[in-house]
Amino acid sequence: MIRQFPLRLLLFLFLCRLSFGLSAQTTRIHPSCPFHLIIALDFSGSEREYLSEIQTALHALTSNFELHEHHLKVGIITFNRGAKVVLPLTGETEKMDSVIQALRISRIVYATDIHSGIELAEQEFRRYSESNIPKYFVLISDGDPHAHRRGFGFQQDLINMTRIKTGNREQKIDPVHVFSLYTGRLSPFRNQFSEDIRKASIEHMQALASDKESFFFYEQYPMLVDFFARIANCQ
Repeated sequence: MIRQFPLRLLLFLFLCRLSFGLSAQTTRIHPSCPFHLIIALDFSGSEREYLSEIQTALHALTSNFELHEHHLKVGIITFNRGAKVVLPLTGETEKMDSVIQALRISRIVYATDIHSGIELAEQEFRRYSESNIPKYFVLISDGDPHAHRRGFGFQQDLINMTRIKTGNREQKIDPVHVFSLYTGRLSPFRNQFSEDIRKASIEHMQALASDKESFFFYEQYPMLVDFFARIANCQ
């Protein structure tokens, strides 16, 4: 019994890290270089097996930073059938933490409207982000395997993402740099049809990113966190 207690305690602490609830943070980065960040989370049915990955990535991307109205704003969007802004771009750390702690997937929906999430992100940047401040969009998804299974394409995803990446100089709309984080199946399927779908989903997530260096598999999320930690410091 004496030997089992530490193991149970370690297991408890590990499970706590997988929840949306924020752990105590001794220090947070106070950015000296301003930037605005919107994170879009795939809450579709196909991601139900990877919720811990989504939770871990979201926590890592947000819990390290202290928000500020003039330095760092963060917004959060969820999507399945349609999309929803759960946290408008804000410079309030407590508001962000509260929203993340309350996030729940209330029901399983087998739809992955990435294009809706992109569209909402574009609107959020226009409404709440000042011009000439670097803007970043992080898409966390499995790349919508359902659409592949139905034989549909992803033209609207690509159209919307191209628009947000490019911006519009005449309308004074800043371009947004896009990162994509793949949180779907990594191991190959034995069935060739399913394997083709898996590969196509990964390729789609790669195509949505701003460049090849801006696509990450889930295990690489610390590299993405490190990027934002580095750009937050002007010195």
